[in-house]
Amino acid sequence: MTDRPFVPRRPPEDRPYQRPPYRGPVPGPRPAEPATVPTSVRLRDGEREIEVSGSPPFVRQVLDDLPTLVARLRGEVPPTPAAIRMPAPHADQAPPAQHPVPEAATVAAPAPHPAPDGDASSLEAQVLAALRGAAQPLAVVAIRDRLGPGVTGQQVRRILERAGSKVVASGERPIRYRLR
Repeated sequence: MTDRPFVPRRPPEDRPYQRPPYRGPVPGPRPAEPATVPTSVRLRDGEREIEVSGSPPFVRQVLDDLPTLVARLRGEVPPTPAAIRMPAPHADQAPPAQHPVPEAATVAAPAPHPAPDGDASSLEAQVLAALRGAAQPLAVVAIRDRLGPGVTGQQVRRILERAGSKVVASGERPIRYRLR
């Protein structure tokens, strides 16, 4: 139901103009749709040469993946993807750390207790201690479980990003971390 009142249609003779009859689709060529301009890029490195052509998004994706592809062709370990590194939080903005609650079966080494002032560096020490005590690489969830309920996954990820020189990340999903 609508709010508008019912208005009967006008009879055809009251129309001020006559509508032309429908004649179906117009024969002949249809107007051309705008096609994407193919993009071509050629790169040369000594004797090696690669040429990529296609749509702009495809070429961009290939150029983004090029360092990984070249490293695989050479038999080297592909470079790690670029990551945005977060600055260390100020001591006055750091969330207070809580005492860890170890689980019975998953704890390989006890994690140290945080400093009483809730220092962020003690949480970093706990994360590194959890990695040090593990027999195999750990995912963020496993590290968080070892540290207790007061630690979030985001805190663990930021600590792992800041400790990039000490930590190695796996290339598969979920990402697992180990000490160098």
